[in-house]
Amino acid sequence: MRPSAFDPPAIPAGFWVRADVTSTLRDRDIGYLLRLLRQYAGLSQTRIAAATGVAQGRLSNYATGRRTITTMAVWERIADGLDMPDSARACLGLAPRQPVAQLPASPADLAEQHTEFVRCITNARSIDSTIIRALDNETDAIRLQDRRLGAPAITDKLQAHIEHVDTCLHYSMRPGQRDALAAVLSDASSLAGWQAIDMGRLADAWKHYERSISAAREAGNPSLIAYAAGEQAYVLAELGYHQDALAMIRAANDQARTTVPHQIKAWLCAAEGEMAAAAGEETACRHALDQAAREIEHGPSNEELPFLALNAVHLARWRGNCLVSFGDPDTADELAKALDAMDRSFTRAEAGVRCDLAAALYVQGEHEEAHRHLRRARELAQLTGSTRQRRRIRELAHRLGPAA
Repeated sequence: MRPSAFDPPAIPAGFWVRADVTSTLRDRDIGYLLRLLRQYAGLSQTRIAAATGVAQGRLSNYATGRRTITTMAVWERIADGLDMPDSARACLGLAPRQPVAQLPASPADLAEQHTEFVRCITNARSIDSTIIRALDNETDAIRLQDRRLGAPAITDKLQAHIEHVDTCLHYSMRPGQRDALAAVLSDASSLAGWQAIDMGRLADAWKHYERSISAAREAGNPSLIAYAAGEQAYVLAELGYHQDALAMIRAANDQARTTVPHQIKAWLCAAEGEMAAAAGEETACRHALDQAAREIEHGPSNEELPFLALNAVHLARWRGNCLVSFGDPDTADELAKALDAMDRSFTRAEAGVRCDLAAALYVQGEHEEAHRHLRRARELAQLTGSTRQRRRIRELAHRLGPAA
């Protein structure tokens, strides 16, 4: 069941001891605190408003700097609603928590909350298929920018988009529209999850995928469920839990086998091959990649899958990425062909291909060519701000020696 905006917020204890958080509390900078809560705790303004009793409209004004908090009573309400520990309260200049009942909201605050609630309901009534299509198109536009520019350039824009869609869904009253909005939320959340992985924010990525899977279930969309569950396995892989990641992707593959199009099956099989490669299981890796090739031969699906970029070229680079770790002699040629054929708008993906190609060429003794591709991979990774790719390049450069 998808989390309600009115559930108590679950904020990790480590959040309140972060240096940027404590500094923000001492400065009583509510706008920056809201951004930190969104970035590191995944809290939308809707969740914070429900927890603190501060109207979302007022929170929005705080976030944009149009209003500031002028009384300690409001800070007290926020601290209580967010269940701040005493150390965080002290940074604000508040007394430790006392075991007394929270004061009820003032009539003015209740009136503001009611006005905000009515506004949200009214806005939800105006949502139709045209609006939902526009929200879907916005996700696609952000996805294109992500491919070319990298996650850091547009992560704030995507987070604001997710919060807007989540609010629309929360107040939507028509079942058909709820399903469509949930599908948009699932797609956008999966994209945010992959961005978080790319930036090394694995805890955030896990939360994005949990929201994506919940929204996909509400939408009743097996393809979105399978895709989000498959990508979530990459969080475990990035943590080094390769066997757990492999088990997770296999479970997603088994559950989706009879309910999703061939393209999704191909993607799941290729991802399983990658996890098997990371776990050192070459036979299982090759079997999964061969199965992916068979699935992709069925051609495009009638179902719209804008989140899925997979064709023979992408599968070839994926195969090269998997088999380079086993020293396959054909890997360099396959990766070179994939690089020549791939769409150069996939900037981050090109960095990955060149990194894999550099490793394959080095094994073959073509050191100068390997270094050339590695240098270009480093340039592309810098361009997109990809923490994940930069780490891979550093590790490979270390293996190749000082000349790299």
